[in-house]
Amino acid sequence: MDFKTPNLAGANSLVNSIASKVDEIEGKVLEATNLAASASDLLPKMELDLADLKAKTGLVIPELPTLPSLNLQSELTALTSLAPGSAQYTDKLSSITSSFGSGLSAGGFSLDSLVSDASSTIADAASAISAGISSVSASSALSAKIPNFELPPGASEAVEKAKASLLATAPALKELASSFSESVTEDLTKGIFGDKLAKDTLTSNLESLMSNVESAGKAFKKKADAINEEIKKRKAELRQAETIAI
Repeated sequence: MDFKTPNLAGANSLVNSIASKVDEIEGKVLEATNLAASASDLLPKMELDLADLKAKTGLVIPELPTLPSLNLQSELTALTSLAPGSAQYTDKLSSITSSFGSGLSAGGFSLDSLVSDASSTIADAASAISAGISSVSASSALSAKIPNFELPPGASEAVEKAKASLLATAPALKELASSFSESVTEDLTKGIFGDKLAKDTLTSNLESLMSNVESAGKAFKKKADAINEEIKKRKAELRQAETIAI
């Protein structure tokens, strides 16, 4: 980054001021006297510069909130645990309406329907777990049914986020070992063939292939022997011709 040349096209004065401050701090740290100083002695000299850098950086990158976001699914779970009509229930529902009402309406959702869905979903999940027909927790069931709206700290409008990813808690099922059947089914239309038919066909094809290879090997050997005999015969004729010539 060139932050020293003035009036460059596309330059940002705020970013340049941050880069300039970083360069200034780095230069001070690398001074001979500061390199020889201990960290405890150097810190007081750098505090003003570091505070200035933090202030400039904060204008570009705001600090992360220290408070967690308000989550609709969590709030509905808390609401469901309260007795309908009680003061606590009324206060919690009022708080949810104030925090998420406008955001839900803008997203095409009805808070009344979501409250009803949350109550029935949590009840159904608890009943299924008690009956031993399901191991899906109430929070997991709720996350699949209710949109994932959150209200960040200091924000006035809730925003919808992607549904939370669920992680399996049950052990994986063991894969059964394959078994061989005596089926000789043959369906060319559907491409279904029994294990015994497939094995017999493969064995027959291998036997036929081995027979063909063996026959080819014998034919090759026979031809090679004939060529060797022909070579020997020609050599003998050549030696006889040389003897007569002498």
